[in-house]
Amino acid sequence: MLVFLDLVSSLLIQSCFQSDGRKYPEGLDFFQDKFEFHIYVSFADRDSSIGLDLIEALESVNKQLGLSNFKATVRLSKAKTDILPRWTPEYVKDELTPMTGQIQKVWVCGPPAVNEMFDKTLTNLSSSLGLNTGSIEIM
Repeated sequence: MLVFLDLVSSLLIQSCFQSDGRKYPEGLDFFQDKFEFHIYVSFADRDSSIGLDLIEALESVNKQLGLSNFKATVRLSKAKTDILPRWTPEYVKDELTPMTGQIQKVWVCGPPAVNEMFDKTLTNLSSSLGLNTGSIEIM
């Protein structure tokens, strides 16, 4: 999550400026029109999460303002209720297929086993999703 905190915070600032009709500060005007960021994050629990408060703040601001530039899917593996399924090739396919042709970039940053699963899965799905190898980055 750490590698994406700047992007989440920049979207939060952009949403706040957009709501006031003010011009973005220099350096924050790099988002293209209709830019959307969908993030999938997994933590053991809320206490061990990093940036979850920022994610929730952006979701809250966007909900109040009716903006749709951000979507977060948060998995808390030790939660007692509402645990999302593990990220398997089938889950990735089910999540990304509805966005076929709309995805410009996929960044994956996780533990080695997760990165490897995403690398194999995205390689297999890339043509059906309309992605080329340059649009997928496994960090």
